[in-house]
Amino acid sequence: MSKQFALTFIILLFFSVTAIPTLPDLSKKEDLRALGIGKIVEKDGSIITKINLEEVNDNGIVYKKDESLHDIAIGDIRKIEFLKTPWGSLEIIFIDGKPKINLLYVIH
Repeated sequence: MSKQFALTFIILLFFSVTAIPTLPDLSKKEDLRALGIGKIVEKDGSIITKINLEEVNDNGIVYKKDESLHDIAIGDIRKIEFLKTPWGSLEIIFIDGKPKINLLYVIH
C-alpha cells in the first residue's frame, strides 16, 4: 500500500510541476485589466511607460495613459511588457500581426 501511495504522490508532483500555466486572453476586458501597468517598446526605440492595455485588435492596440485613450499600429510595436501580473512577468510581441504572449517568469 505504501508503494502505491508513493507512486501516486510522485505522479501528482510531476504533473503539478510540469503543468502549463494559463495565459491571459487578450480578447477579455477583465484579463486586460488584470495585466496592470505596462510599457510599450516601439520599433524605433521609443518607450511609452505607465500604460493600461484597453484593446488588442487586428490593426493595433488601444491603451490608456494619463486618463486618455491612445492607439498605435501593431507594425510600430517591438513589444509590450507587464512585469507584475497574476500570470507572472510577461511580454506581448506580434508575429505576422498576431499577438504572442511570452512569460518572462511565473509568480507562484
